Amino acid sequence: MIILRVYRGVADHFPIRVSEWIMVWPAIGLWFGLQLDPVMFAKSSSFAFLAAWGDESTWASIVGLCAVCRLAALTINGTFKGFVFSPHIRAAASLIGVAIWSQVSLGFLMAFLVSGGAISGVIAWSTFVIAELWNVVRSWDDVGKNAAGR
Repeated sequence: MIILRVYRGVADHFPIRVSEWIMVWPAIGLWFGLQLDPVMFAKSSSFAFLAAWGDESTWASIVGLCAVCRLAALTINGTFKGFVFSPHIRAAASLIGVAIWSQVSLGFLMAFLVSGGAISGVIAWSTFVIAELWNVVRSWDDVGKNAAGR
């Protein structure tokens, strides 16, 4: 019964939360990528600053936490009717995403400016920051709607 309830909660809200679900992919992908390739940072000068700030296992832990937080927030959302803090949790997950992707983007930017890294990394990873900022705005809009409905 709980599995059906979780499924319905996710499925019912998926169309309006699709940008949040999309942001699960880079988090899970990078998490697994860093675990599968423990020398990823040594392969490109684009990772120079990320490597200076932490090794692959540290970054994998941070990004993995981001993925777990996002999955938890999206699972909670809509599954438990009457839980008014669901949009707050989604906003927090998106803010965690903003924090992580902005650091990754900054690392790629610094590597581009200082050590010959590729500008493409800056563009790609900063797109995730923009998407997460949009998710924060949408979540806080839901917070306001919930407050107005009470």
